[in-house]
Amino acid sequence: MDIATGLTLLAQATGIVKDLREVDKGFDAAALKSQMADLYGTLADVKIALSDARETIHDRDRKIKELEVKIAALSTGEACPICNAGRMKIVASHEHPHFGFAGVQERTLKCDNCGHTEKHLHDPTGVTKKR
Repeated sequence: MDIATGLTLLAQATGIVKDLREVDKGFDAAALKSQMADLYGTLADVKIALSDARETIHDRDRKIKELEVKIAALSTGEACPICNAGRMKIVASHEHPHFGFAGVQERTLKCDNCGHTEKHLHDPTGVTKKR
């Protein structure tokens, strides 16, 4: 169930409680028991709906955190494969000696944390490969 369904059920339970408060002294016991059974059923549905909503919110929070990590990696460079704490930054770029005519570049990347360096090939289609 989604949050809207849970809120609808909660409104329904609130309505039943209001009806129970307005019980007339002449109200018979069977009708009271029926109203109470409806109330308990509706409250059970509300509990299930709110539990489902909590799980949905937890899943969305987890997904948001994953996306934030991806955004950080894309905006600040890829994570260092050695220390996993630093980001790889381009420190040098020049034409590839054999494939420069096609726009391929050879780039040197350096970790801003541990100093690890590695070379990548960058081609015009946007695919970067380690060398």
